[in-house]
Amino acid sequence: MRILILNLILITNFAFAQKVDFATPEKSFQRTFIKIIGQNEFGIFILRSTTPFNNKIDQLRLRDNKAEISFVNNNLTPIWTYSLNGLSSDIEIQEVSFFNDSLYFFYASINKELNKNELFAQKINSKNGSPDTKPILIDEIQFDKKRNRGMFYIKKSKNGKVLGTMYKQSDLDNEKLNISIKTLDTNLQTIWSHKYKTEFYDGVLFLNDLRVSNDSNVYVLTSLDLDKKMLRDKKYALNIANATSEKLIPISLSLDKFFINDIKMEIDYVNNQIVLAGFYSELNSFSSAGIVYANVHFRNAVPKARLYTESFKAKFLNEFNTERTMNRGTELINYFIDKILVRTDGGVVLVSESNYVTESTNYNSYYQLYTTSYTYHYDNVLLFSINPNGKIHWESIVRKNQVSEDDAAFYSSYIISLDADQVHLVYNKFIRKSTDIMSCTINNKGETKEKILIKENDNILLMPAGGKQVSADQLVIPCIQKNKTNFMRITF
Repeated sequence: MRILILNLILITNFAFAQKVDFATPEKSFQRTFIKIIGQNEFGIFILRSTTPFNNKIDQLRLRDNKAEISFVNNNLTPIWTYSLNGLSSDIEIQEVSFFNDSLYFFYASINKELNKNELFAQKINSKNGSPDTKPILIDEIQFDKKRNRGMFYIKKSKNGKVLGTMYKQSDLDNEKLNISIKTLDTNLQTIWSHKYKTEFYDGVLFLNDLRVSNDSNVYVLTSLDLDKKMLRDKKYALNIANATSEKLIPISLSLDKFFINDIKMEIDYVNNQIVLAGFYSELNSFSSAGIVYANVHFRNAVPKARLYTESFKAKFLNEFNTERTMNRGTELINYFIDKILVRTDGGVVLVSESNYVTESTNYNSYYQLYTTSYTYHYDNVLLFSINPNGKIHWESIVRKNQVSEDDAAFYSSYIISLDADQVHLVYNKFIRKSTDIMSCTINNKGETKEKILIKENDNILLMPAGGKQVSADQLVIPCIQKNKTNFMRITF
């Protein structure tokens, strides 16, 4: 697998997609949703389902659903398909991905006799699509019949050699949450495993993010909801778990006068640190007055967070005169952190998108029942390049206005591609069967250049949530092509 390193300090020339290829579409239209798993030297691996994924989350039930893993070669010609419907309808797909350069299918299954929720890893032969080995039990949640059966979190290290699993569960004695973490090696044998006690109850402590390092340390980003009515200080913390510590090592991420409302993290291997970036507010936990940046050097004997903030400048806020704001136009609403991209100098690029859901309930007099419709709004994308001292290097706005109804927003949002010195965003201009497919390139000065990648008369509708950057210069994105499910490959 090729490793991508973002370096937004070098060349400033724009480059656009040079080539777009399409696979052979389905023979007839089928309501199929697609996730791109990844790519090896021979071709591309795909997960198909007849029910939608929960936007960017891979977890998927097999009950009342048809799902399969398939493989196409580099010419986009189908080679094999492995149906998952021969398995029990009660299992839940957790993830299909590469681990140690091998294709694995991770799934959870309830063992009713032992009252356990069990997590299995099934290796798939990448050459013919058949199971390579018997399923391996890698983790389990013990529960009684009245208790929540729990949910697994799975994360791989950057080098693909360490697998981490995590779940939370209320203690039988005092109802306070325990967090169980396990790391496994390339043979799926346990490296270390701990159950960490906390002082908080379910519904108060939230697990926001998880990272596993190449040396099997685990970093867990948590927040607290101590007063749901106020929704002010979420009390974010970075928690470190490792083989030798019987307790989580908490590092507070708090500001004296402001409230962090959203934050994400990544491991910066070049500078031996954890980097975090997000938004803060002067008022509450849902509007944004500026950016917050933090780093934690994990080789320090006593790790400590260094936090920096910078407010949005008036010139930048003037770009949002037609949008809803708070605090007399100084705070933005409905912008959430999608991801942070690590710069080689210790800074980051923060990527955020405006999204919200509205609902309407109507009474159908003919059927004599109420129906609720959900409208999904996915609007502008904001990018902030942040220097290691927490100062904003540049900010950029990619304007879009996507509105859809009752589709789980699977056609909304965007897919991102990185190369050495540029960021590319690809997205549907509108959410309809015939729409322009847009490409926007942002260089290392924050300058944007937008173009129409595919015109609306080609009848293409992307499924951005199912796409993936499979190499340094290629994106593979599922789409609806002339009413048929297909996928496309973009080469930059």
